[in-house]
Amino acid sequence: MTLNTYNEFDNNNFDLNIDHYGFESCPPNYAFGPSVRNNFVLHYIIEGSGQFTIYNKVTSLGAGDIFILPKDAVTYYQADGDQPWSYIWVGFSGSRAESILLQSSLMAKCFAASQKDSKILNQMYRLIAYADKKFTESNELEIIGELYKLLAFLIEEFPNQEAQESHNNHKKYMKQALKIIHSQYDTPLQVTTIAEKLNLNRSYLYKIFKEETGQSIKDYILMVKMKKSCDLLINSFLTISQIASSVGFTDPLAFSKAFKKIYQVSPLQFRKINE
Repeated sequence: MTLNTYNEFDNNNFDLNIDHYGFESCPPNYAFGPSVRNNFVLHYIIEGSGQFTIYNKVTSLGAGDIFILPKDAVTYYQADGDQPWSYIWVGFSGSRAESILLQSSLMAKCFAASQKDSKILNQMYRLIAYADKKFTESNELEIIGELYKLLAFLIEEFPNQEAQESHNNHKKYMKQALKIIHSQYDTPLQVTTIAEKLNLNRSYLYKIFKEETGQSIKDYILMVKMKKSCDLLINSFLTISQIASSVGFTDPLAFSKAFKKIYQVSPLQFRKINE
C-alpha cells in the first residue's frame, strides 16, 4: 500500500516553479474546499471515486481520471463515502505555467479521462520519487525538468489544437521579429516599425513577445544594442560616439546614460576595466 506523502518547496523560479507534490489515500467523504488557489494543482486518481466541483458544476470522477485546480478559481472536491479515492498530485506556478497549460484541452473543463498506461501518471510518480532524495540545488533543477516533461505529456495526451495553431503562429511572428531586431539594432528601431513590417497590431505583438521572452520588445531591443556595444568596446578601437552610432543611438550622451544604467559604469570605464 502506498503511504501518504507530501512535500512542499520554498523556491522561486520565475518561469516554472514546483510548489508541492504528494500522494494521498483519502478517508470516506474527505473533502477540501471550497477554496481558491494561487497556483495550479494537477491530480491523477489512482483508485476509488469522488466528486469534483468547479464553476458551479459537479462531476463524478474515478480511477484513471485527472482533474486540475486552476489558479484563482473556486474549487471543491470530496472523496466517495464507500470507495474513497486515492490520488497523486503536483502543484506548480510560474510566469509560463498558464500559457503552457492553455496548450492542453484539459483547461476547458478542468477534468478528463486519461489513457491506459498514461505517460502523465508515470511522470507524476517520477516527480514524487524526489520525496526520498535530499533537497539540493541540483535536485531542484532536475525536478523542474521533470515538471516540464509532465506538462509536455499533458499537452501530448490532451492537445488543444486551436491553441497549438495559435502557438505556432506566435513562434512564426517571434522568429520574424527577432530577425528584424538582430539585423536592424544599428538603427533607431521602434516597436511600431516592427509591428508594421509584420502587419500586426502593436498590442498583439507586444503580448506575444512578452509571453515568449518575458521581456518587452523595447527592453529586448535595448539589451541587444547594449550587448553589441560591449563587444565593440572590448574588441574595437571605435570611439564612444562611433559605437553609439553603430548600435542605433543618434545621441552619444543618451547612449552613455543607457549604458551606465544597465552596467553601473560608463562605456569608457567599461572599456578600461576590460582592457
